[in-house]
Amino acid sequence: MSLKVFLGLAAITLITTVGAVLAVLSQPAVTTLHFVDEPAFPALRENPDAVAKIALITPEGTITLVRETGDRWAALERYGYPVDRKRVRDLVVALADMRLIERKTAQPERYQRLQVEVPDADNAQSQLVRLESADGKVLAEAIIGKQRYRLTGTEPSGTYLRRPDEAQSWLASGGVQIEQAVARWLEAEVVDLAPEAIRRMEIERAGEPGYSAARDQPEDELRLVGLADDEALKEDADLGRLSGALSGVRFEDVKPREQLTWPDESGLAQIRTFDGLELTVRLAQIDDGYWATFDARPIEPAAAPAAADEAASRPETEASPEMPAEP
Repeated sequence: MSLKVFLGLAAITLITTVGAVLAVLSQPAVTTLHFVDEPAFPALRENPDAVAKIALITPEGTITLVRETGDRWAALERYGYPVDRKRVRDLVVALADMRLIERKTAQPERYQRLQVEVPDADNAQSQLVRLESADGKVLAEAIIGKQRYRLTGTEPSGTYLRRPDEAQSWLASGGVQIEQAVARWLEAEVVDLAPEAIRRMEIERAGEPGYSAARDQPEDELRLVGLADDEALKEDADLGRLSGALSGVRFEDVKPREQLTWPDESGLAQIRTFDGLELTVRLAQIDDGYWATFDARPIEPAAAPAAADEAASRPETEASPEMPAEP
């Protein structure tokens, strides 16, 4: 290789090297970090017990939950009916614990991919949640999007969200489940009578003969009462199942009685317990659903078997209030 050719190649190498160095030096020394670690809702995290009102705006509609006294909550869209306090507590704790961990898109046309679009947009799947204190201070407000699950060991999981007044969307740690049906927020258990607590049941059926069932002691089996001589219990009849019908009764929805047009024909059940409760249940099919009313009042408890036996064995002078006992 001639000296001239060698010098030419050296010049090309030098120029290339200098170009690479200049390219490296021209890059910015500081880049924008995508990962952060800060509370998503600082005011809520600081004082979660201050929450007095929760507003949920979902594709199904608006749900408003308000604190009445202590930890008692009510749903305004269901006539102030009591709310399941555990559901409220779980929501508040989940939001208070959420932390922003990664910036996501700030372009509105991409919001729908994360389900952080405004809830009233066409085909929206997002949900807006707002928590306020008693004086109206907003403790937390965000459009809650879909959850992201961990696909690899390096990808964080969490929930997408966006503050309504900000373009920036985020991936936040944790998950939050928001029930979109207001009835799912209510304290749905109405009656929970243990089968053995029932002493007597009287059933009236629309257009059919009624019947009664009773027992003397909690451990006894229910039996039909008032049977005629030519009547007998069906072989497949299960009175035990009847006594368990009021164990863990839950409803699907509620409505004030005056808003229901009660039909002339309806079923009626009157239940008496050993410890002194009389429960009256009225049941009817109204429109496309079954509705029931529940009324309860205290009555005289059934005498304990031991006390009844003792009273029966006492002398008349001790049992009768008209004759004083001898000294």
